[in-house]
Amino acid sequence: MNNALREDVMLVAENNDARIAPLAAPLPLLIVSFVLVMIDGYDMFIVAFLAPLITADLDLTPISMGQIFAAGLAGSMVGGLVLGPLADRIGRRPILTTALALAGGATILCSAATTFGQLAAIRFVAGFALGGVLAAVIPLMAEHFPPQRRNAAVTTMFLGYSFGAVLGGAVTSMTIHLGWRTLFVGTGILTLMLVPAAFLMQESLKRHDEKSAGGSPIGGVMSSIAGLFREGRFWATTSLSIGVFCMLLVAYMLNSWTPMIAVRSGIDPSKAALCGVFLNLGGITGALGSILVIRKYGLFRPVALMIVIGSLAIAAIGQLYGSTALLFSGLFAAGLFAIGGQQNTPAMAVELYPQNIRAAGVGWQIAVGRLGSIAGPLIGGQLLSRNFDPQSIFMIVAIPAFLAAIAYGAVEYLRPK
Repeated sequence: MNNALREDVMLVAENNDARIAPLAAPLPLLIVSFVLVMIDGYDMFIVAFLAPLITADLDLTPISMGQIFAAGLAGSMVGGLVLGPLADRIGRRPILTTALALAGGATILCSAATTFGQLAAIRFVAGFALGGVLAAVIPLMAEHFPPQRRNAAVTTMFLGYSFGAVLGGAVTSMTIHLGWRTLFVGTGILTLMLVPAAFLMQESLKRHDEKSAGGSPIGGVMSSIAGLFREGRFWATTSLSIGVFCMLLVAYMLNSWTPMIAVRSGIDPSKAALCGVFLNLGGITGALGSILVIRKYGLFRPVALMIVIGSLAIAAIGQLYGSTALLFSGLFAAGLFAIGGQQNTPAMAVELYPQNIRAAGVGWQIAVGRLGSIAGPLIGGQLLSRNFDPQSIFMIVAIPAFLAAIAYGAVEYLRPK
C-alpha cells in the first residue's frame, strides 16, 4: 500500500487520554457528524426563519435584514479561511470543539440584541465559529472512510445541513408564537449540548512533520491556501470555487428571501416558514438519490446535470405564487435538483485535496461559498426594495445556478489525475 493511500485509510488516533474512548468506527462517526452538521445548518438559517419577526421587532428594512444575513455569512467565510488551515496544523477535533462552544454561546447572545448593530456583530461571531465547525468536521469524518466510500459518506453527512433547515423550519413554524428571542436561546443550548459528543470524536490528522503540497513544511494560513493552487490544481480549484460561489448565492438567496416573498404575496407567515422546509426536503431527497448515481458515473458530471435541471426549476418558481400547493411543489423540485446537487460539493473538495491540506481546502471552499452566500441575501434585499415581481426575481436567480453547473462539470477535466 503506498503512502498516499495509507494516509487515507489509516485511522490515526494520537489520543493519550485513556479515560475516554474516542469514536473511531465509521458509522458512529457518521451519525455524530450528521447531527453536528444538522445543528450547524439550523443555526445558520435561523435568522431567515425568524426574519419577519426580527424585522418587525427591531424596525429593520429589507436591506438591513440582508446585512444581518450577510454578517453571519461573512463570519463563516473568515472562520473557514482561518480555522481550516489551523485544523491542518493542530488537529480537527480541537478546532471542532472550540468552535462549537463559541457558536452556541454566540447564538444565545443573539436573544439579547436590541439594535441592528448588536445583532449583526453577534451573528458575525456565531458565523465565524460555524465556519470552523464545518472546516473541521468534514475532513475529520471523511478521513475515517476508505476512498471508495468517502464521497457517499461526506454527502450523507452533509445532508444534515439541509435536514437542519427542514427540521428548523418545521420547529419554527410550530413555535414561532414563542418569539424570536426564545428560539435563539433554544438553538444555542442545543448547540452547546453537542460539545461533549465532539470531544469523543477521534482525531484523524497525523501529528508529525509533513510537507505541504508545494513541497515546504505546512506553515500559516497563506501557505496552506497557496498549496490549494499548486501541483496542477490551479484551474480545478478555480473552477470549483466559481461553482461553489454561484450555488451558495442561489441557495442562500432562496432560503433567506423565499419566506418573505411568500408573505408579501399574501401567504400566512406560519405557512411561509415552510418554504424552506420544502426546498431543503427536496435537497435531501436529491442528494440521497445522487449517491447511487455518483457511485456508477463519478462525482462531477452527474452533479452538473442535476444543477442544470435545477436552474430550470428555479426559473419556474416565480410563476407559482398564486397557489401555496404549487409553490411548495416548485420549491421541492428546485431543491431536488439544485440543492441536492449542491450537497455534493464538500465531497468534491475532499476528493480534490490531499490530507495535509484537506481542511484548508474545505475551509477555502466554505469561504468562497460564503461570499456567494453574502451576495445572495444582499441581492435579494435590493430586488425586494426595488419591488421586483417574483417572476423576475427567480429568473435572475436561475442564471448563477446554470453557471455553477458548467463550472462543476469542468472540474472533472481540470483536476489532476
